[in-house]
Amino acid sequence: MFRTGKRSIARVIAASALVAVLGAGFAAAPVAISSPAHAQGAKKHPGKKLYLRRTCMACHGKGGSKAIQDYPNIAGQDKKYMIDQIEDILSGKRTGSPDATGNPRAEGMRGALVTAEGTLRVTADEIKEIVDWLVDQPVAAPKPLDPPITEEQIAAGEKAYKKGKCQTCHGKEGLKPLKGYPIIAGQKRSYIVAQMTDIRDGHRKNGKSKLMLSFVKKMDDATIGTLADYLSQIDRTAN
Repeated sequence: MFRTGKRSIARVIAASALVAVLGAGFAAAPVAISSPAHAQGAKKHPGKKLYLRRTCMACHGKGGSKAIQDYPNIAGQDKKYMIDQIEDILSGKRTGSPDATGNPRAEGMRGALVTAEGTLRVTADEIKEIVDWLVDQPVAAPKPLDPPITEEQIAAGEKAYKKGKCQTCHGKEGLKPLKGYPIIAGQKRSYIVAQMTDIRDGHRKNGKSKLMLSFVKKMDDATIGTLADYLSQIDRTAN
């Protein structure tokens, strides 16, 4: 778990600097280690087959921990939150601003799982199987920022997190949210920025977004960026 003590901060800064020196190639491919028993069990899980068959990997990566562009890593995410979001995307309740390709966020996933006539290509039971599998997948290690995050940025992010009362719903350091809320610790910086901005600007209104709006509506881009810097570097792999 990410700590904000001076020694821990020094370690994070040193590690980030080392990655920057060695090259971005190391930072772009965090390695998640799982036991042979875990891997064997994952191969047998029907959720894994469905995850691959329904093309989830195209955006969220193998095992849900290597998402492309500003899409989220979903390995180890809260079960209820994932089910709620999938259902909202399929029904059209969850929308968003355009992604890096110029297409509205969530539309790609909806297009893959819903026919032009509106028929679902995935059942409620299949969604549950996929989510059950994803919950147990190894989470992604934080991707060091470029340039490396500084001690001052970490402190500023932690201060903004507390001032914004983010812990009310997402828990201390974003690690233990209320039921149905997402775990935001260690999430990709680009995704955190995109979603906070979409909620603030009214592009995303589904689920708990209306409640979050009261917290983010007065945040400027700089504050959102500071929060995203801090949250994206919290390490969940040790938990």
